[in-house]
Amino acid sequence: MGLSVGITLSLLVLLLVKHELSYDKSFNDSESIYRWATKGILSANFINSATSPMPLGDLVKKYDEVNTVVRFVPGANNVVSYNDRKFNEEYFRFADASFFDVFSLKMINGESKEALLNSNTVVLTQAAAIKYFGEEDPIGKVVSRDDMEYTVTGVCEDMPSSSHFKFSFLASISTIDKILLRRADSTYVQNWKKDWLYLNCYTYVKLNPKVNAIQFEEIINKDKDALLLPQVQQTLDTELSTDSIKLDFYLQPITDIHLHSHLTAELEANSKPVYIKLFIFIAVFILLTTCINFVNLTTAKARRRFKEVALRQLIGAGRRHLVWQFLTEAILYSLSATFIGLVLLELLLPLFNFFFNLQLNFSIFTGWIDFFWILILVLIVSIMSGAFPAFFFAGLKPKQILQGDYQIRNNGLIVRGILVCAQIGVSIFLVIVVAGMWWQIEYISKKDPGFNSENVMVIERGSAIGEDFKSFKKELLDVKGVESVSACSSLPGDDYFQGTFKLKNGDNDKVAVLPLIYVDQDYFTMLDLTLKTGRFLSTEEGDSLGILLNNEAVLEYDIKKPLGHKMMVFGKKDFQLNVVGVVKDFHFDPYFESIKPLAMILMGDNMKFDYVLVKLDGHHSNETINQINSSWNHYTESSPFEWQMLDNKIDKLYDEDSRIAKIITVFAILSLFMTILGIIALTAFITEYKSKDIGIKKVLGVSRQNIILQIFSEFSLYIVIGVVLSILPAYIALSAWIDGYAYSSFVNGLVFVAAALLVAGLAYLSVFYQIYQMASESPADNW
Repeated sequence: MGLSVGITLSLLVLLLVKHELSYDKSFNDSESIYRWATKGILSANFINSATSPMPLGDLVKKYDEVNTVVRFVPGANNVVSYNDRKFNEEYFRFADASFFDVFSLKMINGESKEALLNSNTVVLTQAAAIKYFGEEDPIGKVVSRDDMEYTVTGVCEDMPSSSHFKFSFLASISTIDKILLRRADSTYVQNWKKDWLYLNCYTYVKLNPKVNAIQFEEIINKDKDALLLPQVQQTLDTELSTDSIKLDFYLQPITDIHLHSHLTAELEANSKPVYIKLFIFIAVFILLTTCINFVNLTTAKARRRFKEVALRQLIGAGRRHLVWQFLTEAILYSLSATFIGLVLLELLLPLFNFFFNLQLNFSIFTGWIDFFWILILVLIVSIMSGAFPAFFFAGLKPKQILQGDYQIRNNGLIVRGILVCAQIGVSIFLVIVVAGMWWQIEYISKKDPGFNSENVMVIERGSAIGEDFKSFKKELLDVKGVESVSACSSLPGDDYFQGTFKLKNGDNDKVAVLPLIYVDQDYFTMLDLTLKTGRFLSTEEGDSLGILLNNEAVLEYDIKKPLGHKMMVFGKKDFQLNVVGVVKDFHFDPYFESIKPLAMILMGDNMKFDYVLVKLDGHHSNETINQINSSWNHYTESSPFEWQMLDNKIDKLYDEDSRIAKIITVFAILSLFMTILGIIALTAFITEYKSKDIGIKKVLGVSRQNIILQIFSEFSLYIVIGVVLSILPAYIALSAWIDGYAYSSFVNGLVFVAAALLVAGLAYLSVFYQIYQMASESPADNW
């Protein structure tokens, strides 16, 4: 059964590794698909973004090296409706008609090449189609979003879970022109499409076979200068600026994005390669431990089969026949253990997916590749678990067996001891790594972010309120349990609008690119932000042209006297903002990133905003929430009311690390259990091997305590070596993981000691139990 459990656990870990390594490989010719990313410098501001300018796609598609280009633009969270069905849709995207030529999703209904050719057309995923239309045919039906209608022209399969982006609705990119025309003139629309300095989309390219991506990248960067540099020079001349602007574009294989890309404006949170290495290490360790334990337990009971081996040799069985006999037995054991393991895997996988929010799937009948790897696994397990017993038994001489004159060489014991030593070391390693991960997660949960998120309710898609925010706010303030109401364009952890400003600094101008949050005037007191100097923004003070900076912005751009400092909006020489105050730094980005410069501006009366914030008194009831919901329905015509608490929203920023920590914790506990089984197996082997010696010592009057201490001394060396060897690798692995955080707390050294004592203590207890039983037996029982 132990072999079956080991195989099940190894397969679970390997399925997780396979899932992580399979990202974006389900698309046809995935090895030829790349994403254009942007790096460069704007004055003193470094840019490294997953986005690119819209005209880059127009340039790239002209080259013979290119098969297809598609541009992809995320839409804002907005309500999509069909008849009486209304839902907030976060994954409403816009794309070129060539989207399905690059990303080979199967069309369930409609034609992929024609689905996005015209404006105001949209393709739904299968899940979205069922959500809105049920069993009704959606083709030709019209859905509404933000007062604009879209005709459904296709239904495609859902995006694979192992993709670096997702969507529910995919609308034609030409529709954006109409959206912008409702808010601006045609000149703005044309500039949006042709501006090389506006990183406003995600550009993907499928290259033709045998095209060298690096060489093609160099060609594009050389040729794009003819289009980019004139605009750069014109911008600098207009702004009378001596700053430098430099942009280059580089290709990222889409199969590398999930594990190796951590740029600004990523579509989804990506993972880390260190997790893959750690999971592979755990899988190999569990499989090796399982096989070692099997070998030790098999040879520990060797005496039961010695006579069988002797008799077979006496009737003519050669060494080769005996080897094949035991190898065949090992293969049969492995096959049966693998079968049981696969059954356990099928039973446990849904629970594993549920508890850890995964979407792993497995079936040996879905493809010959999985079936092939299962056969390889059976072969590996058979060889590892059966080779030593086969050659051990086949090497015995009949005369030695029948006379009882047989022994195992000391080097055999040493090898087993080293293997158990490795098991102990790995267990301590995993315990330390898990403890260090939870130490860091606890640290960031307790660390002061510089603002107060307690009892702050966040209502999604606040723009549904429209121009009635003041009335809505006033009505909510009359609700029992509501202390204050505010609104903002972004929350900690969100992507932020980037504002570009020109700062006067003596005789020199500096260009500053600042994350920018539009806020209601009560935002500052609701979150308990702390002023360093000046005052908060206020409508009563006439701060429509006021701006509030954080302390990092003042330091970064060397603003000597921030109060009253003028900041000109880049590209609008006549539009200046006045710095009215400076707040102490707070963490508006996750703890993965250091605090950056930040600016805050008051929302205009007609400005759309993403969130309504409601500060509750901490003693609120469901009735409070119901009254807020009722007011929301009144002012939004019953738009979906979706809310969560701000502290929960912030906690979700670290969900991936918490999920990985939980998974590794489970496997660390199971690995520790496997190690204890390994120690028990080795103890059984040694006591079986030394049973006659122990019996003789008892007859000669050696005390039970001395017998126990002698065997204990043999184990102690292996345990101590395992402890020592585990410390440095655990430190290195934990350091590599913590390096992903800009703010971290390395685990206390006492945790290393506690982990070593825990594993060593369990090892000694398991050894002591078996040795005590052996030492307590009658000498006759040892023969």
